[in-house]
Amino acid sequence: MKKLILAALVAIVSVSANAQYWVGGEVGFSAGKTTVNGNKINSDATFKFLPQVGYQLNDKFDVALTIGMAHYNDDGISDTNMNSFILNPYLRYKFASAGNFTFFVDGGFTYQYTHTSGVKDNLNQWEIGIKPGFSYALNDKVSLVAHVGDLSYQFGKQGDVKTNRFNMGVDGTNLSIGAYVNF
Repeated sequence: MKKLILAALVAIVSVSANAQYWVGGEVGFSAGKTTVNGNKINSDATFKFLPQVGYQLNDKFDVALTIGMAHYNDDGISDTNMNSFILNPYLRYKFASAGNFTFFVDGGFTYQYTHTSGVKDNLNQWEIGIKPGFSYALNDKVSLVAHVGDLSYQFGKQGDVKTNRFNMGVDGTNLSIGAYVNF
């Protein structure tokens, strides 16, 4: 029994010694204004903060978790404030490398809870999908990362209202950029 416990401890320490953890995330901001004949109709702003932690299983696969928040404000006719909590576990498959570039696809599940000011029912939204991307290693410790598009299915429920959405596309509206530090 002592040998079995000792062997298990050695295995755990060996795996931990070779572990490749990374932390990072994405921060985003957008703002806009609508005017008609020089008169401001509304202005809006969105901010998101999405820290991430991941573990490299091997040369091809990582597992990771994003826990973050987003805020949206519209000071126009509706005067809306929305705050969201975001939880996204995912698996990353790295399928190609060229120099400092690594190309990957993330597949995962996202849950988003959103509270809107002045609205009785909160929004619960679920999404399953894949997001292609690439990383560029600045050195052994730091990488820049970009996601370019998605293929996903979303389901949302807010009170009696249910929504379904299928997304597929690669354009500037679903481009995200982040950075990671490897340990």
